[in-house]
Amino acid sequence: MIETFVRAMRNAAAAWLFAAALVWTAAAAAQAPLTCTPANRGQDVCQSGNICRCIYDSGGTMTREPAGFRWDCGSLLYGRCPPGSANAALNMSVMPGPGMAPPGGASGGPVRAAQAELGRLGYNPGPIDGVIGPRTAGAIRAFQRAQRLPETGSLTPETLGRLRIAG
Repeated sequence: MIETFVRAMRNAAAAWLFAAALVWTAAAAAQAPLTCTPANRGQDVCQSGNICRCIYDSGGTMTREPAGFRWDCGSLLYGRCPPGSANAALNMSVMPGPGMAPPGGASGGPVRAAQAELGRLGYNPGPIDGVIGPRTAGAIRAFQRAQRLPETGSLTPETLGRLRIAG
């Protein structure tokens, strides 16, 4: 009888540990913030009753934000979430877009080279820091305009080729 009791307690403890691990894993997965990246561009999620969309924003002097992928939660164009919708945890940091150096001290090799070449050609890219900020994006757009390229403000392969920089 004692052996049956011990076996039942062991099975109950194992079941409890399994259930606790399952709940902990589900909670951790639910709390992992969703990051806006090229892979989920255009995705809509609910946040505080509003619909947020993953967008690419070119940044600039009017927004005082760097170019990159970000969650747009302030637009009334996307509407409101249906009642009872679950809120998503969002990573609100800006993810670098194409041709941009990632934040945090990356070397920014092609970006630095492009800034140096733009400066040599008479465009004012601002400091040669490997980051495409507002002045660098403006210099790239002016160069693209002069070269009759699409004015993206980013270092496209065509722009790098015209600047004679390996991407």
